[in-house]
Amino acid sequence: MTTCRPAWTLALPKGTTLRPSRQEEGARTYGVTVDVVVVANPTKFDDLPSAQRWLAARVQALGHEAPRWYLTTLEDPGTELSRRAAEAGADLVLSWGGDGTTRAVAEGVAHTDTSLGILPGGTGNLLARNLGVPLDLAEALNVAYGQHQRRIDMMDVSMGRGVHHKSLVMCGIGWDALMMDVSERTKARFGWGAYALQGLRTFRDHPIRLRVRVDDGEEFTFYGRTCLIANVGSLVGGLTLLPESHPDDGLLEVLVFDPTTSVDYLRTSWGLLRGATNSADPSRTLIRGKKAVVTTHRPRPRQIDGDLVDDGYGFVVRMEPAALSVKAPRSIDD
Repeated sequence: MTTCRPAWTLALPKGTTLRPSRQEEGARTYGVTVDVVVVANPTKFDDLPSAQRWLAARVQALGHEAPRWYLTTLEDPGTELSRRAAEAGADLVLSWGGDGTTRAVAEGVAHTDTSLGILPGGTGNLLARNLGVPLDLAEALNVAYGQHQRRIDMMDVSMGRGVHHKSLVMCGIGWDALMMDVSERTKARFGWGAYALQGLRTFRDHPIRLRVRVDDGEEFTFYGRTCLIANVGSLVGGLTLLPESHPDDGLLEVLVFDPTTSVDYLRTSWGLLRGATNSADPSRTLIRGKKAVVTTHRPRPRQIDGDLVDDGYGFVVRMEPAALSVKAPRSIDD
């Protein structure tokens, strides 16, 4: 059984430098009482005394009492802790860690009145980037305690044999999953560039045969490098992979990469750098819908929100519209 741990076991993310927030005054909500729980990944944190002093001071400056803290474990990456917090009536659950922790916490509070707040502490922080949540911890805390929130979609990913996962960003099979196969040490050294380095090592791998069907449409066969199913469109490094994708439109985007020549690779790379739509690139096929079935002729690497999962023959992905309430900057919706 997973046990809860008190606040003083938390620590700051390694290498984090905290500085005063530029939005503190606008985030203050004196007189408003909220029940807040923090779910944190202990493997991402360091410097315990500084974390305790900083967090207590920041939350008090916003006019609130210190939240309750819980640490994730191998048995519970945050889903059950968050679910119990939502069932107990928590107004807000803060996820402090990487995309994997955010995904686990989001699964726990999905389809409830409890909101998710994001304190980015990972390498990619893809959901935070796509929602405009600041990567600076002080600014992100202000957003989490602010009044503005939006409801976003979530994807249910069936991996086969009764195994299901949730996805907020994107899942994929093939080359993009191979890119995620990097060690924590490498990520700590190179940051998100570790994924780019791994991609260069594996881009010469042979294409894979993919069968793709969206909703009740025709089944297509591709010989491609990868197949992505996305809820959002932006990656790290300022790259926009899917400008057509929005996290609250009720649709998922199925994207197949099938470049075959050096010219194809150059055109695709240049298009990504410019944020071009996928219709401008013959090496990219985009299909939109609410359900996608992707299969391969033998087990292939798979990833969900940047985390590797077991190799398999594909997946079935279903969209869950407006499943999650997330604290986000007002300017994103405006």
